[in-house]
Amino acid sequence: GEFLYSVASLIEETDHSKSLKILELVDRYWEKQISSYKLQAKLHEIAEIYIRLADLHADKFKDPKLSRKNIRNSINFLKQESKLLKDFNEIRKLAQNYQNIAELYLKISDFKRATRFYAFVIEVSKSLHYFDLLAYSYQQIASCFQELDDYDRSNNLILDGIEYFLDLFEEYEEKNDNLTVAQLSQVLRKLYQLIDDNKQFVNYSKKEAGAYINLAENIEKIPENFQKIATFYRGAALCYQEINNNLIESASCFVLAGNYSEKIKDYNESAVNFFNAAVTFKEMNNLDMTYKHFIKAADNYWKDGNVNDSTECYLNAYDIAVEGNLEYNQFGLFNQIVRGLSIIAKEGLKNKKFYTAATLILESIKFYQKLDTAKDFLLKEMVRNVYKYYYKAANLKKIRRANS
Repeated sequence: GEFLYSVASLIEETDHSKSLKILELVDRYWEKQISSYKLQAKLHEIAEIYIRLADLHADKFKDPKLSRKNIRNSINFLKQESKLLKDFNEIRKLAQNYQNIAELYLKISDFKRATRFYAFVIEVSKSLHYFDLLAYSYQQIASCFQELDDYDRSNNLILDGIEYFLDLFEEYEEKNDNLTVAQLSQVLRKLYQLIDDNKQFVNYSKKEAGAYINLAENIEKIPENFQKIATFYRGAALCYQEINNNLIESASCFVLAGNYSEKIKDYNESAVNFFNAAVTFKEMNNLDMTYKHFIKAADNYWKDGNVNDSTECYLNAYDIAVEGNLEYNQFGLFNQIVRGLSIIAKEGLKNKKFYTAATLILESIKFYQKLDTAKDFLLKEMVRNVYKYYYKAANLKKIRRANS
């Protein structure tokens, strides 16, 4: 079913009628699956298929009435499953099911029933400290009451959530349980953000960041822990990133996260962190550090085999060097840019992306001709290729127009 759905989506623009015929097959296939699952009493699987059918009828067949009907069918089967989960004391799954039901009621704008099920999630999750479910449900139920124009009740619910989490925060802060403190700080900053209390939002953003840093600093510095340490520093960086006057702390934590990821050769993660550090340093107008970390990001993307992002970072580094009139290794940088652009251009040619390939070669000429080792015959060959691929791109466009 999913494969046919993907095929139909791919050909939708070129052959709409054929796409619809395939989607009708998908519809019938999923209906048959439901009949089969009913015999096997697979309640959750049936609910999931009804959601797929709802999306199919809403997005492709433009039938909102049938879409709503399928959503209600999904809700009914989730309710049946919830009764079984309650009987078997599967409380975590029960809370998640209630949340799924609430989300489906939101889809059909039945805000009253949605609030009832979010309230169930809150009730169940409070006793068992399911912080993730609690935080989300408090936000969603408050939003539902706003949709019902009951703003007082919405604010009161958020304040109730804040009071509940503050008591827990004090308890776990006294225990120096940094992981739980980080989780609770995250919940509190989101709740304070909902009522536009910027002072407390900043306060708990800093507390969350501080808890992550404590976790990173207190863990034993052995290779087996480097991934965790990198994750904690990245968490702190993201918290500081949301506070405008804490950009230096954010950049420093991104760098630490990148360093630890690099040590275990997780080059993609290290590249992402160094890239984030570079962007943050740029916000502070520290161009030396911006250049340095764009280069580090590029090097790590290259090691990971991600030529596109690597080349983009090298180009960013070049732009920063020019902007700041910085001293830099021209040969090394230009050589990497030319290599990267050439590889991307070759990939484009495999997919008949002649215009893209020509443009990339033209860009690489700009850097290649600045190299002391540049050869005239290679430059001429590159220029010829630019003309050749632009010509091919123009011809391909004419052929497509003629066939359309």
